[in-house]
Amino acid sequence: MRIRWSRPTLGWATARRWALYGTLCLWFGLTICQQANRPHPLGKRLDPTAMAIPNWRFFAPTPARHDFNVLYRERLADGTLTPWREHQITQDRTLLQMLWHPGRRMEKALFDVASELLQSYEKVTEPERIQLTVAYLSLLNFVTHQVEHPADAKEVQFLIAQSAGHEESLEPRMLFLSEFHSLSGTHDTEVTREPVCATT
Repeated sequence: MRIRWSRPTLGWATARRWALYGTLCLWFGLTICQQANRPHPLGKRLDPTAMAIPNWRFFAPTPARHDFNVLYRERLADGTLTPWREHQITQDRTLLQMLWHPGRRMEKALFDVASELLQSYEKVTEPERIQLTVAYLSLLNFVTHQVEHPADAKEVQFLIAQSAGHEESLEPRMLFLSEFHSLSGTHDTEVTREPVCATT
């Protein structure tokens, strides 16, 4: 007696295929919820570490809509103040910078330091303590050692302003004004007391 083996039906293959489709659709739906800043509770249970469900909102939900401008001026030996000069944090982009833009690191560093300084100022209870923060000392080091000063300059002061970038119709707004700091020596920490101000 000859036994005939029938070919396996396609039921399991079809079920596996539709299970894969369903998994991918679920993954896609949870990813969309993650981008909309409305994560689904199921996503938190399936991926508590947020590693499998990606979040591509690098600048969201509050992208940078303004530019920070770092300005500085000196007090000369005779007591006169030089005009404010700006160190441009952001520069106009070129096609070459899509491939090579090492200056972007300095722009990003100054932008982050300015942001951190403003956030720190809102948290400190005593305005004088802002000078002990890393952000303040970083900007002070920059305007002291990374920019050129007149030969008879004795002190330097920096200012953080906010502008609307290419929107020239909006006036810049002053956010933070430092005190005057001595330029007489690399390790000189002499400070001329003036009110530190910031606006909200």
